[in-house]
Amino acid sequence: MKSWSRKDFLKTSLLGGSAALLAGSSRLYGQGSAAIAKPGSANGDIRIAIVGIHSKGNGHIKTFYPGKMPGTRLVALCDADADVLAKRVAETEKGAGIKVKAYRDYRKLLESNDIDALVVATPNHWHSLMTIWAVEAGKDIYIEKPMSHNIWEGRQAVGAAHKFSNRIVQAGTQNRSSLDIPRAIEYVRSGKLGKIQLARGLCYKPRESIGLHSGPQPVPESIDYNLWTGPADLVPPHRNSPKNGTVHYDWHWFWNYGGGDISNQGIHQMDVARWFLGEDGLPPSVMTFGGRFGYVDDAETPNTEVSIFNYKNAPLVFEVRGLPMKAGMKAMDSYRGTRVGVVIECEGGYVQISESGTCGIYDNHGKKITQFQDGGLGTHPANFVAAVRSRRQSDLRGHIENCHTSTSLCHLANISYLVGAEKSDAELVDAIKTSPKLMEVHGRVVEHLIANGAKIDTTKIVSGPLLEIDNATERFVGSNRVVADKANSSLLLKRIGREGFTIPEYKPQSVATT
Repeated sequence: MKSWSRKDFLKTSLLGGSAALLAGSSRLYGQGSAAIAKPGSANGDIRIAIVGIHSKGNGHIKTFYPGKMPGTRLVALCDADADVLAKRVAETEKGAGIKVKAYRDYRKLLESNDIDALVVATPNHWHSLMTIWAVEAGKDIYIEKPMSHNIWEGRQAVGAAHKFSNRIVQAGTQNRSSLDIPRAIEYVRSGKLGKIQLARGLCYKPRESIGLHSGPQPVPESIDYNLWTGPADLVPPHRNSPKNGTVHYDWHWFWNYGGGDISNQGIHQMDVARWFLGEDGLPPSVMTFGGRFGYVDDAETPNTEVSIFNYKNAPLVFEVRGLPMKAGMKAMDSYRGTRVGVVIECEGGYVQISESGTCGIYDNHGKKITQFQDGGLGTHPANFVAAVRSRRQSDLRGHIENCHTSTSLCHLANISYLVGAEKSDAELVDAIKTSPKLMEVHGRVVEHLIANGAKIDTTKIVSGPLLEIDNATERFVGSNRVVADKANSSLLLKRIGREGFTIPEYKPQSVATT
């Protein structure tokens, strides 16, 4: 993968010249504050704050160490966990030789006129609200994927970004900065492989049991749980894994905060698959089947999940597997050499897109035709900085609208699962027998589950209904009103947040397409 050098960055930053940061009008987190971000420090550096620094955010801190990102200055860190915050502040002072301000409350950080832009890597349930509050407060923001916890709040974030269009909002879908994927898309669209028949997203990542506990678990004293919970329902944690404890990371596997691996990792591959298909919006329909197999633990989301999105150009099928190739093994399955990635299957061959964004073009016999591997994913934060300098939305690669649409696919898949019912394998086969694509995936999933000790004759699999979608309203429709109403009541479609953390409502508008 191509490295991102100072020379490369300076070339990119020239796209926007040296335009000064613009100060936008502000409604600080919906409370009418007059706080406005200053145009930058005296030497012209963009003053950066990193929010959510336990895991992914720690990597972002190092991205903005002195000398790593020319034209920026790391000035603040924010986290609801006082222990994590103190640790990262100390590490930054020691490792980077700089002092940074520490904030536990994101709202207090937004009031600072000494911060120009934010890089946010909090849990999913905070992403939309933090984006909205940031642009209301006159800040630019790089928001990690996925865009939202639910479809409605993601649309409000898009609406806010459109209204405060003088703010720069970059989504953390770094594949959009790939040098290789656009070349592979151009190759496919040239017709050299014939028409696309299927876009296949894969997330085969090992996920062990997080353990099983009875009743609520204690919150560490270092965590301000009200702030950590934010717009989610304020309920005690029901998890306590040896590795992550009662609050951190394992929130991914609970519907109140996350959406399983299809939302955690799969958003990247979903975005790439949709990009290849050239589909701007949501599909006409979706169906999901799966379950949590191999162990019984506290987690709620499936570790095995198959979804089909019936796009006009070609279907998009997504697979999640958290169990290994075989019980007792560490190694994971792969499909055409891919564990985490995308396979675009065409009439005359296929494209394999790896997790790192490199693209291999193959014929139908698996013989490699060509390879694209120039990298580029690491340039995504620098692209954000370049756009902050230029003040041009057109310079951005990770548009919030694209991230919202691809994130919404993850939510659609999970909603079908949540409104589904447990069925025997025979009943599932009867439900999907008219779809050759699903039947093909089903056969491989059954083999996978048997290899992991499942007795398929007695194993129950959750089978979701085929849900019809109105792309314009981003809601479910169809003749079966009972099913549609149940899907429209899902917290993954809409949740407005609790008092003090309510999602502001914005008129739906589009700011970008594929």
